[in-house]
Amino acid sequence: MMQAVFISDLHLGPNVPEIIQRFVRFSEWAIQNTEKLYILGDFFHAWPGDDIDEEWIQPISTALMQMAQSGMQVFFLAGNRDFLVGRKFCRSHSIKLLKEPTIINLGGTKTLLVHGDVYCTKDKKHQWFRKFTRNSYFINVFTLLPFGIRQRIVSGVRAHSQNNKTKQIKVGEAVPEAVMKHLKKLKSSAVIHGHTHKPALHKQVDNEQIIMRYVLSDWDDNPIFLCYDESKGFNFIHFSEEVDYVYKRRY
Repeated sequence: MMQAVFISDLHLGPNVPEIIQRFVRFSEWAIQNTEKLYILGDFFHAWPGDDIDEEWIQPISTALMQMAQSGMQVFFLAGNRDFLVGRKFCRSHSIKLLKEPTIINLGGTKTLLVHGDVYCTKDKKHQWFRKFTRNSYFINVFTLLPFGIRQRIVSGVRAHSQNNKTKQIKVGEAVPEAVMKHLKKLKSSAVIHGHTHKPALHKQVDNEQIIMRYVLSDWDDNPIFLCYDESKGFNFIHFSEEVDYVYKRRY
C-alpha cells in the first residue's frame, strides 16, 4: 500500500465524460493502492460555487465518497480554475481542504504542495488575476451573486482562456528562480505542483542545496501521476500501464 498519490489538472466538466470515467476508474484503483490522495488543483475545469447541482458531477461525487468511506484520506488544494471549491463541498465529500502552500513530511523531507501557477511569474496578467480572485473579500462577494450569473462569468473566463491558449505557452511556464526563492523562504527542499501540464522531475541546485521539483500532468490522454512509498520513495506511474491494466484484467 502506497503512502500517498498526487494528481492535478483533470479539468473535469460536462464536456469531458471520458475524463470523468477515467477518474472513476482511478478512484477504484486508488482505494486498493494508497492511503492518501492529494488533488493539487484544477480538478474541475470551472467551478461557480458549492451550490452547483448538475448531473455530470454525480459520478465524481460518488467516486470521492467511496474513497472516503474506504478509509482513504483525500486532500484538496485549489487551482486557478476551481478556487471557489469551498468547505461545503469538501465537508459533504469528507475531503480535507488545504491552504496554499501546504507543507507535508515525506520520508523526513519537508515537501511543499502548491498548484503551480504561483511560479509562472512571467505571466503578469495571470498573476494579477490570481491575486484578485484569491482575495477572501472577492470570493465572499462573488458567491453572493445568483448562480446563473456566476455560471456565465465562469464560462466566459474559461472561453477566453481557451482562445488565448497558444499565447500563454511560454509565459505559462514555471520560472526556476521563482521556485527556488519560494522553497528557500519556506525552508523546503522538495515541491510537487501541476498547472503547466508538463510532467517531469526537475533538479535545481543553489549553493549546494538540491531542490527536487515534481511536476504533474493533465489528464487529457494518458495521465502520469506521482506516487510515494516509504520503501521506494517517489515515482511516476502511467495511467495506462497501471490503472487501465488492472481495470481491463478485472473486466
